[in-house]
Amino acid sequence: MSYIRGTVREVRSLAKGIREYSIELDSRISPSPGQFAMLWIPRIGEIPLSFADVNQSMVKFIIARVGRVTTFIHENIEEDSIIYIRGPLGRGFRISPGGNCLLIGGGYGLAPLYFLAKKLVELGCKPKALLGFKSGEDVFYQNEFERICGVEISTEDGSYGFRGTVIDLMRKILERSRYDIVYACGREEMLLKAARLCVEKGIPIEVSLERYIRCGLGVCGSCVIEPLGLRVCRDGPVFDGRILLMLESGEAK
Repeated sequence: MSYIRGTVREVRSLAKGIREYSIELDSRISPSPGQFAMLWIPRIGEIPLSFADVNQSMVKFIIARVGRVTTFIHENIEEDSIIYIRGPLGRGFRISPGGNCLLIGGGYGLAPLYFLAKKLVELGCKPKALLGFKSGEDVFYQNEFERICGVEISTEDGSYGFRGTVIDLMRKILERSRYDIVYACGREEMLLKAARLCVEKGIPIEVSLERYIRCGLGVCGSCVIEPLGLRVCRDGPVFDGRILLMLESGEAK
């Protein structure tokens, strides 16, 4: 798969250490929500990023400053900078038209959920997003989600919105409302708790897993989920949430 050249058109600070990059590509791509791209900075490195939004040749990525390449991006990539992407890659969310959908996002892990929410609305679904953060200072993308669907915010310190984790909020919501499917993105510990809760309630759940992805094509084996042999970059990054429960219980052995 060849690289597509892109020009950064806007850089927006969302929260401490988190920025949104709007990039105009030289050619259009048509990813599905949940798929990702490898973003390449020549002589610096390459990282996987979920699509936060796509509109014709314009794509958006949410990038947290967490490592060497992302630090370089935060410090050096600005408007008119040239980057390259390879994608779309992987398997995204399975979307069925209609129905009530609950979206669960933790921190910058919420990135693919905005793109997903837009697609769900287009297909006649009724999504609701639950977004969890450490504190009120960390909250971002609330306004963007509110333009297209219902949103509730949780903060662990109670400084904004619901006091508690996004899983605590999810449990409260499921006690009073019924949903046809749950989509979740965030840390694996959070995803595991969400999967347990959905199994208890008899609700299907799909989760977007994070692993170290190097080639993005399923060749190098760096992102394999053992002992299942599933490759996050090719068989995922979106999986049925029951896979996490199989790994936890040892049933996958």
